[in-house]
Amino acid sequence: MQTTTVALAARRHRPDVLERYSSLRVVLLASGLWQLAVSTGFLHNPAIPAPSAVLASLYRGMLGGGHVLFFATVGTVLRLLLGYAVAVICGAALGILAGRHPDIGSALNPIVALWIPLPAIVTIPVLSLWMGAGEAVIVLTVIFSAWIPVYIGALQGARAISLHELWVMRSYGAPVWRELYKVIVPGAFVHMSPSLRVGLGYAWRAVIAAEIIVQHGRGLGITIFAARQFFDIPTMYAGVLTIAMLGLALDHLVFPALEHMTIKRWGLAT
Repeated sequence: MQTTTVALAARRHRPDVLERYSSLRVVLLASGLWQLAVSTGFLHNPAIPAPSAVLASLYRGMLGGGHVLFFATVGTVLRLLLGYAVAVICGAALGILAGRHPDIGSALNPIVALWIPLPAIVTIPVLSLWMGAGEAVIVLTVIFSAWIPVYIGALQGARAISLHELWVMRSYGAPVWRELYKVIVPGAFVHMSPSLRVGLGYAWRAVIAAEIIVQHGRGLGITIFAARQFFDIPTMYAGVLTIAMLGLALDHLVFPALEHMTIKRWGLAT
């Protein structure tokens, strides 16, 4: 009886495993066909190198002499983290204030309405005129792209907080900072969580686009553009692959782990 139960459980679990790795199988199959087409000469185009050449370039860029892709990745991630952190702090603070104080929300509504349809990269020419082409322009572009989703999530979360919970805290004489830490921020975070992920996606795209346009320092966007200029096609593809893998890791590994830790810390896990 126990053997039958185990077998049935394994059958139920098997579709989940197959579904989980189906995307990986598709990628491997497409890469294998791509490699075969280039190796046999069926696909003969200098702008489309074999996957093996791209992987070799990725290895050299990360671990070989000069570590070009490694330092470019570090530069991009540092800009991303700095800009995204500022966007989260500012967007969450403004959203919570606007959600708890309707007058502040009404004052910010015109700015938000104008900002939502505005692509962040269109501010780069203006910022470059004001500050020159440098790190500040790239980081500000990241901030401008990410703060709106965070703001909207914090606004909705702050408006959804139960007044009963606030009254209970105030009846016990809790100070304002404790009310903020124990009720308002955890309550707003439930609605902010999806917005934080959206904001991170916007920030990731913005930092790459800003690096390509500004062309300052080291970064993946700068490396890709330089590789294209010198017709180093494998390195260009390796940079694109690095961007895709990092974006996937941030969205599916890093962010869910941080989200789970935060929700568990505030006791919001179900």
